[in-house]
Amino acid sequence: MEFRTRLVIRRRNKRAYVAYAGLVIAASALVVYLIPPIQDYYPYVFGIGIAIVVIGALIARGDVRNYGLSADELVVSLEGITVGSVFYPMRMVRNMNFNVEAYNGLYVNDGAMVSGSKSDGMTNDLTFESGSGKVSVGFYLESQAHVQQLGVVFDAFYRARMPFIERNRGQQTYLFQHLSGVELEEFKRKYGYA
Repeated sequence: MEFRTRLVIRRRNKRAYVAYAGLVIAASALVVYLIPPIQDYYPYVFGIGIAIVVIGALIARGDVRNYGLSADELVVSLEGITVGSVFYPMRMVRNMNFNVEAYNGLYVNDGAMVSGSKSDGMTNDLTFESGSGKVSVGFYLESQAHVQQLGVVFDAFYRARMPFIERNRGQQTYLFQHLSGVELEEFKRKYGYA
């Protein structure tokens, strides 16, 4: 059994630089506001910055993200972890840490937007240490079924008592669940940790 997905990589959409420049101009309006002799120009600088952000977003066709999907894959199994073309045998992997945020299309309300939004599934990451040093990769979760495939691998890790940590929004989870004290003790008994 294995979990297979595509890697998330940093990429540059050159058309989005106009939008980024607009953000810098809008933020510089705060500096203008703090300088009394030119304070009256604050609304103009801020307005120009926002206008450039909108124009930049239109030029970039709405894609102002600085990350995207790679052709390379991440494969996780009991035997090891494959990142692109590099295989790390599980006996060489230490401090394995999965941060599972959301799958593509999941409604999330992280406080950034009043109404929330749908996730693009690209905010998940895996870090671990190997003989070659620390490895950190982002990975894509396509759907809820894809998350369940990862859960099957997590279940196998727990049954094999492999040391790893799974997290969601910085808090440790167990098979994607935040467990209370009693639930955690029951979980530990089920998998032989108690």
